[in-house]
Amino acid sequence: MRSGPQEYARLGAALRGLRPVSAVRHPGFEPKEALPSTLDALVTAQAIAVPSAAAEGPLVLLARSAGGSVAHVVVERLESEGAAPAAVALVDTCPPGPGDRGQTLSAMTSDMLRRAAEFASASPDRLTAMAGYFELFSGWKPAPLACPTLYVPARDLPPGAEPAPERNLPHAEDTVPGNHSTMLEEHARTTALAIHRWAGASPV
Repeated sequence: MRSGPQEYARLGAALRGLRPVSAVRHPGFEPKEALPSTLDALVTAQAIAVPSAAAEGPLVLLARSAGGSVAHVVVERLESEGAAPAAVALVDTCPPGPGDRGQTLSAMTSDMLRRAAEFASASPDRLTAMAGYFELFSGWKPAPLACPTLYVPARDLPPGAEPAPERNLPHAEDTVPGNHSTMLEEHARTTALAIHRWAGASPV
């Protein structure tokens, strides 16, 4: 719902001088902008956009929240095309599957709505887009990735949320300060440096 490059402004600032950072928008969140009609259409578009936006050198793809599902399925496509990124970092991404995912997503969504209302940014277009993306991923199950994966959960949970189910795919993990929102706001530097250190230490 609050998706956009602005989410990563502080994280990008924290990485200034350490590595170049680019942001890729998800289609369908602007007024009168069409939503992807199928998951394949979304993946095709983003599998083109991601390499085009990347600077020279090893690419580390990062995504936050439900955007982690988009990143994962895009990496699946890139790997199948021989254009895999060097690594992927999933920031507080709730894995698909059974368990407390519904309760966790509900608590996160409530928190996002509250924060969006504070800045008058919860437009009907963005709410519709969020619902459309959830529909695209209905029934989707992630496959194991060949590239190194870092899961970065927030230390603090939104009120009423239970811990997310454990991830059952290969990954490294580094919990960082803050909650689902503040880990990319006032705690953005800590989050950025944790990912930067991991990416530098990974065999990429």
